[in-house]
Amino acid sequence: MIIPFRQEWYEQALEEQRQREPYMLTKFKNTPARKEGQKRGLVIQHHVSGWFKENYPDHYLEADNFRQWDKICSHDFKLKVKAGVICIDVSGPDKDGNFGCYYEKPTAGVDFHILCKPLGFKAWNDCDFTRGFEISGVLKSQDYLTRIDPQQIIGFQTWLNNIGL
Repeated sequence: MIIPFRQEWYEQALEEQRQREPYMLTKFKNTPARKEGQKRGLVIQHHVSGWFKENYPDHYLEADNFRQWDKICSHDFKLKVKAGVICIDVSGPDKDGNFGCYYEKPTAGVDFHILCKPLGFKAWNDCDFTRGFEISGVLKSQDYLTRIDPQQIIGFQTWLNNIGL
């Protein structure tokens, strides 16, 4: 599944990063590289959530901390489906291109993790967001570990069908 780059979603991500930056602190790293990582994650997140908001407006719900810059929230958006409301986290690749949970990432309160990366991604220092984004698949929360078993990744279209979208 490919999501095209949208300037408006990119700008929304930069605005969110600017507003949240004073509160997105960890006790281990608050370096310029960490801040760039936060920005990259928000760019991916805003493209995935923007796509859902545009394509499934009757099912899309904002995260519990929407525009509450100082509030921590483990999910990025929610979807209202037949089974109820599900909480979604968008996960981008690490510096090596791998997906997986990192030490400080909150995971409680998430039902599914959507794995997404910039098209043609090889390294963060040579990344062109304007090429768009590729959803690699979806993981159930219990399968979102430091090392992901590729057998646990659900195809995006299969997942959409499974949740009734």
